[in-house]
Amino acid sequence: MFKIFFFLFCLLFSCNNPAPTGIIQTTMRQTEEIDPFILGGQKLVELEDEDIELFLKRSKWNMKQTNTGLRYEITKTGSGQNFERGATVMLTYSTWLLSGEKVYSSKEDGLKRFVVEKTEEISGLHEAVQLLNSGAKARLIIPSHLAYGASGDGNKIAPCQTIIMKITAVR
Repeated sequence: MFKIFFFLFCLLFSCNNPAPTGIIQTTMRQTEEIDPFILGGQKLVELEDEDIELFLKRSKWNMKQTNTGLRYEITKTGSGQNFERGATVMLTYSTWLLSGEKVYSSKEDGLKRFVVEKTEEISGLHEAVQLLNSGAKARLIIPSHLAYGASGDGNKIAPCQTIIMKITAVR
């Protein structure tokens, strides 16, 4: 009985593999359309990047860009080693939208304190502080996917907003 089932099993699966014919066959995945939500998301990222580039031209800021899209300029170097994962960082900061509207400041809201890559904070800020050491100052342009994303912060930053930050690493 086992031999009959085994024979039928082999026969069934061997029929699915056609003999080589010299014709290249495409799979269904190669001919599927790309999801419109993915295309829409890609277009939004492209448009946001264009807005950032226009802002940089107007402001004449000379910034570097990371692989994730974070733009930064270290305006003052500090001392010691750069902050690493697990380090506690305290920052003075000011936050603006690309429009120039100031939304947050450590003068009004207090110092920002967090543990690098271990506490809730926007990912762009976690990435940026790892480029700094104690006493360093930097200007940042953080695209929405590294900031508050498609939901905004629920307060002053609307969905899909690029933010600009000036930060100083106190420690």
